[in-house]
Amino acid sequence: MNDTPAPSHEKGKSAGLFFGTLAACLVLAIVIIVLGIKVQHLNARLPESQTQLASAKAELAQAQTDLAKARADNAKIAGLKVQLEADKTQSADLQSQIDKAKGQLADLQSQVEKAKAEKAESAKLQAQLDQAKAQSADLQGQLTQAAAGSSQAAAQLVQAKSQVSDLQSRLQKAQSDLAKLQPLVLKVRHMPVTTSFDANTWGSSFGGHSGFTLRINNLSPLPLTVDTTVTGPGTPRSQSNVIEVGATLKVEKLAAGDNVVITSEGFDPVNLTVK
Repeated sequence: MNDTPAPSHEKGKSAGLFFGTLAACLVLAIVIIVLGIKVQHLNARLPESQTQLASAKAELAQAQTDLAKARADNAKIAGLKVQLEADKTQSADLQSQIDKAKGQLADLQSQVEKAKAEKAESAKLQAQLDQAKAQSADLQGQLTQAAAGSSQAAAQLVQAKSQVSDLQSRLQKAQSDLAKLQPLVLKVRHMPVTTSFDANTWGSSFGGHSGFTLRINNLSPLPLTVDTTVTGPGTPRSQSNVIEVGATLKVEKLAAGDNVVITSEGFDPVNLTVK
């Protein structure tokens, strides 16, 4: 009769253990649900934070561009600097929030999907590496093309220097030839005549006037056309004559001090003063 209550006591202990286990499972389920909600909340906030960061970075870049363009205007520069500092502060604040959110998300994701995160990061790094290799190959091609262009430009420079040197040599030779021909040109332009003055007297035997006669001798192998102009105290006079080969032209009634200019096409003029 003393052993009859034992089954009821064991049954009560089993029921307590069952309810305790059920309560622990419920608590664990609640914890899992809370963690899932936090993960979803952080995942939902992350794109918004990243959008805000991108917007802030875009505003920061725009502010920096505006600052570079407005350096000439001190008032605008001051305003842009204030705006830039404010944008930097906002960007730093948003970056801090994103870093904090990323840290929390990373901690939770590392507990839940550590392997998946590492695989995704590896794929991302591989994509960046492939992009860097493509950029490196493109830059190498540009460098090769630039080197080819530089070589071609150097060859053209050498050719141009050679042409300049050749032209300088030709110029020096032409100048030398011109210097040699200059005396001949001057000699060719010298009028082929000789001149002399003869003193004489004209008028009546009692009131005659003494004067001079200019003789112009043609030394040219061809007839020579000359123009003579006489200027002095009296009225100027001029005449045009053709002097045959070996002939002499006389210009009479000249007074002392008169100026006589003899000209002929193709020759330098001859200036004489009657003495």
